Amino acid sequence: MRAGELVLCVAFAAAAGTGQAQAQQSAPPATEPATAAPSAAGGQAAATAPAAVTDERLVLSGNGAKLSQDHGGGGGSATFLASSGGNVLGVGVEYQEIANSHWTNGVFSGALALGQIVPRATLYVDARDGAGDIGPHAFHYTVADGGVIGTLTQWLSVQLEERYVDIDKNHGNLPKLGVSLRVAPPLLVTVSYAHSAGGNLEGRLTSVRLDYVSRSFSWLAGGAWGPVSPVVINLITRVIGPGPPLQEEYLGIGKSLGRTDWQLLADYQDIEGFKRKTLTLNCTLHLGRRP
Repeated sequence: MRAGELVLCVAFAAAAGTGQAQAQQSAPPATEPATAAPSAAGGQAAATAPAAVTDERLVLSGNGAKLSQDHGGGGGSATFLASSGGNVLGVGVEYQEIANSHWTNGVFSGALALGQIVPRATLYVDARDGAGDIGPHAFHYTVADGGVIGTLTQWLSVQLEERYVDIDKNHGNLPKLGVSLRVAPPLLVTVSYAHSAGGNLEGRLTSVRLDYVSRSFSWLAGGAWGPVSPVVINLITRVIGPGPPLQEEYLGIGKSLGRTDWQLLADYQDIEGFKRKTLTLNCTLHLGRRP
C-alpha cells in the first residue's frame, strides 16, 4: 500500500467505531494508518521514480446501526482527497446520529512523506471538529489524531500516535503504539495498544487487525478489547460510567469497479452489555490525475 493511501483509509469510517477508524480510516481499503507498509518495490532510489502527479478522489461513506433496546442510528460523510508523491491533503464533512444523539463535524486529513527509500517515515494528522445534541443538551465534539509511521524494512512498520478527545464532559489523551508486519506480499498483520493519559477516558485498548490486498479484491478483519469511555467509539448516547469493558469484532471486503473502489464493512461492539451492530458502505471515486 502506498503512503499516499494512509489518510484515505482514515477518512472512510471514523464515525463507525474503533475498528474502522480509523478502516477511514480506516479507513484503506478503509484502514487506519498503522496498516500502511512498504510496497514490494519500496527500496528503489528516488532518482528512478517517475515525476509525481496529483491524484484526486472523492470518498463517500454511509452507515446504519442497530443498538440494544431497539434503538438505531446512521450517518454519512463526504471527503475530497488530493495526493501527490506520498503526500495527502483532505477536507470533508460528516454527520452521525445514534438514538437521541446527533452531531456534525468538519474533517481535515493530511500526510507528509519523509524520504523515498527504506527506512523512511510518514507524518499524518486527522482532525474532526463540530457539535451536536443529546436530547435537549448541546455538546461540542473535537477528536484529533497525529502521529508518525516509521517504515523500518520492506516488511516491518512501527506507528506512534497521539489522540486527543474532547467530547461534551469527556476529555483526555489516548497515545497508541502499533506494529505492522507484512507476513506475505498481500497480507499485513497489525497489533496496537492504546492507554489513556489524563482526563477521564480511562481507556486501555488492545487491537489486532489483518489486511489482505490482491489485484481483484481486498478484505480486512480484526477486533479490539479493553476498558474505554463510550465516546472513544462514538457511542454518544446512554452514557455509561468511564472505563466499561469493550469487545469489538469487524470484517470488511472491498473491490474495484471501473473508476470506483467499493468496501462493505460490518462491525459489532459490546460495551458492558450495550450492543451495537453497524454496516458501512464506502465508495471512492477517482476523479483523475494531473501533473
